[in-house]
Amino acid sequence: MWNKIKSVSKEKLFVPLVFLVSFIYFAAFRYFMIPAGDDYFWGGAQGKYLLLHGFYGPQATYGGSSNGRFLGNTMEILSMHSITVATISYGVFFTLLLWAMWRLAGKSISSLLLSLAFIFTLQGAFINNVLAWNAGFVNYVPPIALILTYLVIVEYGQKKDLHWSFALLTLFIGSVAGLFTETLNLGQICLAILIMLYFRKKTKLYHVTYFIGTLISAAVMFLHPSYHEKSTYRLTTFDSAEIWRLYKIMTHYWLISFNLILLVAILLAIITLTLKSDFSKFQKMLIAGISAVFLLYYAAITVYFRKYPKDNMFSFNSAVFPNKVAVIDSVMSLLLIVFIGYCIFLFYKTDAKMWLYFLMTGIVSGQLLFVASPVNSRGYFAAYVFMYLIATRFVIDAFSKIKIVNWVLLVAVIFMSVSFQSMIQKDYQVNLERVSNSQFYNGKTGLTKHVPYRQFVGTNDLLNQQNTTYWKHYVEEGNYHLPIKQIIDVLK
Repeated sequence: MWNKIKSVSKEKLFVPLVFLVSFIYFAAFRYFMIPAGDDYFWGGAQGKYLLLHGFYGPQATYGGSSNGRFLGNTMEILSMHSITVATISYGVFFTLLLWAMWRLAGKSISSLLLSLAFIFTLQGAFINNVLAWNAGFVNYVPPIALILTYLVIVEYGQKKDLHWSFALLTLFIGSVAGLFTETLNLGQICLAILIMLYFRKKTKLYHVTYFIGTLISAAVMFLHPSYHEKSTYRLTTFDSAEIWRLYKIMTHYWLISFNLILLVAILLAIITLTLKSDFSKFQKMLIAGISAVFLLYYAAITVYFRKYPKDNMFSFNSAVFPNKVAVIDSVMSLLLIVFIGYCIFLFYKTDAKMWLYFLMTGIVSGQLLFVASPVNSRGYFAAYVFMYLIATRFVIDAFSKIKIVNWVLLVAVIFMSVSFQSMIQKDYQVNLERVSNSQFYNGKTGLTKHVPYRQFVGTNDLLNQQNTTYWKHYVEEGNYHLPIKQIIDVLK
């Protein structure tokens, strides 16, 4: 009994300490992050204009920046004017995301380590477009963190009756989580409906209020006048040939093929679970064999990809990359999605969470198939989060009893966390040296040198994406960011 009490006490101290360290880690990471591209747009006169005009401006001047992403835009502006807002918001929402993933994965040591390992599994496109770019972070991390927090509340509510205040909390979450991106705005409505359908007659007030909140956020966003004007920036397509072309040359890579670490983890876990199961010998050979084929294919195609450099959008040049290979890889990605769904049916037939993650991956990705412009990798970040939750369940069930796995994960997390932090700090120092040239910050010459780790700077550190005015203030004043109390005066 005494040992059990001590164990519970250690957990109550250890877990909060881990997430406190996580917050500090991400806050420090954000402190050294180099702004790029859109960050300067929102931090400058254009952002001020849009803020004062309800984020609505002439399409010819503001393009897709005239939109209903009220909270994402506001957070971008505030974080570009205050390092305090920037570091705290970055630390809070990334830590909230990892905390929710840990809770949903079972609150074990294995799930804790896998949650902490999440950012270190990200492909280069997600690192560049979400992790290491403020403009990407503000629109894609907070909403998925809030949505997963709602799922934590739903799961918690299955174990005990919740106070009525949770209904207000979920109303708030639903109302704000949709004001960052259009995809997750619609995605969370679908999630709310799926959860109410699952509970049916057992639906609770906090399920309903979340749904109401999602409708409120959808109304607020899509009543924005920019969505009712013709735009050359936001284009959709219902042409099946065009949808297939975009999937083939771009989107399937971000959704499936470039996520090698995730694919290897899922497939190895499926093989292990299959061999440990009571399936017939033929069924074991079939499932394990198919998994092995996928495993070998993605290992081989990853090596093949190295022959073709990616562009600054982390995609291949379709004029150079062999069309036949693109077609084969696209078909393989679709087959893998079907296979993972089949394995969920085999191992987790009655697990509502696994089916929800699988469906939400499709709901998020499915919307993006109809987007003709702009097409980018960061839209698939939320789908990756749901895929990671699927992978976490497979991996925990397959390997959690093998103690060395947790030790390997712990060492990997420590090593990668130090590695990521050292890379972004090295970039920060090199960048400070290159922008401290008075010829640059006075606008007389452009940058000629890249930072050592380009994927840790937004827009892949394109040299024309740095702002001379920003760095002139930064170099001459020591820090361009303002105290929070001065931000409103600056933006008036």
